Amino acid sequence: MTWRIERIEQLPTRTLDAWMVLEAPSDGPEQPWTRHLVGFHLEGRKVQVSSPVEVFDPISRRALTRSGRVYELGERSGLTGDAFSLWDVWKQTFGIEEEREVTEEVEALVLGWAQ
Repeated sequence: MTWRIERIEQLPTRTLDAWMVLEAPSDGPEQPWTRHLVGFHLEGRKVQVSSPVEVFDPISRRALTRSGRVYELGERSGLTGDAFSLWDVWKQTFGIEEEREVTEEVEALVLGWAQ
């Protein structure tokens, strides 16, 4: 799965803390897997799973999702128990049985652009 990499300057954003990036076959088993951000939404003070990420800007640490929302990744990766629970509910709701965690890949991309 690859993302388009472009500048994202759109506002407003939702900042995710204690985040992870997970891939899942959310568009169906025969379709490419989609990437989703999961984490604690600071402004809303709740955990959240994003719709599929369409564009990612490693410089600003922002992602544009299919729903049109912009998420900014906070400094801290790694999920809380509540976020894991929400991800499990999300998978059950959409009948998802497989997943891949790609947080380290995204962190490496961010670090690579920061240097």
